[in-house]
Amino acid sequence: MSLPKYNWLVLALSGAGVIFILLGLMALALPETYEGIYILHLDSQHSFRLMDVVGVFALGMGVILNWLGGALWKYQMRF
Repeated sequence: MSLPKYNWLVLALSGAGVIFILLGLMALALPETYEGIYILHLDSQHSFRLMDVVGVFALGMGVILNWLGGALWKYQMRF
């Protein structure tokens, strides 16, 4: 049984996805002094700051990259 042609791409996509997820979680867990400027101020205790938006974007990118890696792996297993 030979290895699939794009096996390295599955690993690269999944690895990059995990790194993006970890970076996104780190961005969301930053203390208030490092969060940056206000993007949206809802009330006295709730607001969106720059690093919140960056963290959500990084988490989304990580999920998409992991999903693409899984889809490519599933496609390779069929053929």
